[in-house]
Amino acid sequence: MDIGRAFNYPRNDPGWVTKMLILGLVSIVPILNLAGFGYMIEGLRRVARGDEATLPEWDNFGGYFMDGLRVGVTYLVYALPLLLVVGVVVGMAIAAGDDGGAVGLVSLLANLFQLFWQFLMWVVWPALVLQVAFREGWAVGFDFAAMMASVTRNVGAYVMVLVMTIAFGILGSLGILACGVGILITAPYAQMCTAHLFGQLAQGNIDQVHPAEYS
Repeated sequence: MDIGRAFNYPRNDPGWVTKMLILGLVSIVPILNLAGFGYMIEGLRRVARGDEATLPEWDNFGGYFMDGLRVGVTYLVYALPLLLVVGVVVGMAIAAGDDGGAVGLVSLLANLFQLFWQFLMWVVWPALVLQVAFREGWAVGFDFAAMMASVTRNVGAYVMVLVMTIAFGILGSLGILACGVGILITAPYAQMCTAHLFGQLAQGNIDQVHPAEYS
């Protein structure tokens, strides 16, 4: 796993600033931000097949949107258990009335479940994204055997990707220090650095995710 290549990836493109600004603007608009995630997916596809000289062009907005939508729908399905627990907690809190101790205990259990769910999603996220990137259909994010194969094929590289998603996430948030405006560059920059890492991971798993042909 080459962290240096991932960090420099966006800047390989002479027009990287413009492309990052577009990505940043798209990513802050609800619904349209799905296209921003699809753009990241296209970037990791290109890295996986060795094409990292430039970033993707913004000439396939509809395709990017559909890729992002598939990820979004999959993520929402995974979130259903959490939403169910929150609903139960709210119902129990209402039923408990003035019993502060019961409400506090239920809230604590709900928070612990939320932490567990967030940790689980962090662990499976790279494998899930690779499934959507290289396989067609809406159910590929639930092919747990293929996802587990992506994890176990090279555990060391997978763990490195997980750690670096946190590091790049911190990098992306630094733009807030520049009156908040800088995040329009730093957040998408970090997103594409992460895309490169996912692309490197896919190079080692490419035979397992059965990649389709993409332009």
